[in-house]
Amino acid sequence: MHKNKIPNTVGENKNMSLDELYRYRTESGEFQCHRINAPDGMAGELIINISRNEKALSVEEVFVDRKFRNTGLGSSLLSFAEKTAMTSGFQKVELKVFSTDPLVPDHKLQEWYMKRGYEVDGEKMSKRINPRNFEVII
Repeated sequence: MHKNKIPNTVGENKNMSLDELYRYRTESGEFQCHRINAPDGMAGELIINISRNEKALSVEEVFVDRKFRNTGLGSSLLSFAEKTAMTSGFQKVELKVFSTDPLVPDHKLQEWYMKRGYEVDGEKMSKRINPRNFEVII
């Protein structure tokens, strides 16, 4: 993989590769990656950015393998991100809609998010988090 150098103010090294920056942000707790594995491989993945410097939790990726689509797995991953936002003190979740699957155009994916309460917010989509919408299980 080609490592693009990008300017960064992290540590002494002002030029980190994307891989190095991702690793740093994951190790520092800013990025979280949650994977759901199945016996024959990964079923789904959620990557969220919980940077304290931001006003909203950012969903970087929701991925569901084709074999597991229409099972509720994507909705469960998104719900997990929303609950994480609430427990982390964020009042909003935002994301950029992009599909890596040629069979799922971006506008269909946008409709999927809209059915889950997300609204178009400029180039992103966002959803306000209402703590009363979540059930706390003890």
